[in-house]
Amino acid sequence: MQTIHGIIRGISLSRRIFTVLVGRRIMYFYLTKSQQKKFSDYLQLGLFVSFNCSDNAKIQHRFKVYEVYNFIKLFKRAGRKTTVLFDISTVKKGVNKLINKEQYRLFLDLEFTMPPYDYQHGSGFVAEIIQYGAYLEDPDGNMITSLNANVKPSNNDGLNARTFNFLNISMSDFRKAETPYEFYRKLKDVIMLYQPVIYVWGKNDILMLNNFYEKYKLKPLVERQKIVNLMQVIKNYYNIKTDIGLFNAYHLFGRSPVEEQDHNALHDAVATSEVFKLFQNEIS
Repeated sequence: MQTIHGIIRGISLSRRIFTVLVGRRIMYFYLTKSQQKKFSDYLQLGLFVSFNCSDNAKIQHRFKVYEVYNFIKLFKRAGRKTTVLFDISTVKKGVNKLINKEQYRLFLDLEFTMPPYDYQHGSGFVAEIIQYGAYLEDPDGNMITSLNANVKPSNNDGLNARTFNFLNISMSDFRKAETPYEFYRKLKDVIMLYQPVIYVWGKNDILMLNNFYEKYKLKPLVERQKIVNLMQVIKNYYNIKTDIGLFNAYHLFGRSPVEEQDHNALHDAVATSEVFKLFQNEIS
């Protein structure tokens, strides 16, 4: 990896390529789609940039280009005035403030139905929440309570061998499963009482919650900004481009999970809490 400092001299957003004057040399760099989405509004001619990129170039659109790993700082100058558009140190300070804020934290994990093994695209299968695990902590990281139950789906097509094998459950586990409204009420009671920030691992739980509210015409329990995708926070902080499996995240901090992942919602919620603490200790 190499660190580049220079001034942008050319931009082709359609190709996701930009050029930078580095000393007296013009160099070509390219962005991933996610980087383009995040930084395209910032990139402009004359902008001072600092970023990390690959050591080795490859040919793309007939140019010798280097892959951008992450931006460090973007700023522009007009006379004596300097305007900072992006600074990774500011982002990290914001993460530190979020993670160390004195507040109750609810670690939530949801498990969903899966299409059957013989599923064909276009058949109209829609995943539903069938299990939840919630692990509540006080601001000092002490456990307050936990919730864990199966939830009856509206469509039994999702209660199939593929779903059961993945979650290590069976149809008998749904004889005393909660209704969607019981799940909603129990989660609502905890959230109303403690007003926690909710941490999930990955975006799927957030999307499934939104679908759940819409399907059953229920009011969202919290505003979107009170749900934190911990995986994305860690990815942003360490400039990791690919998604991280929950139990693989332990290894980022030199640890190993005590047990293997079994996809039980409560076990995964507790694991999210443990990864949170490892990250909190690391950045503090």
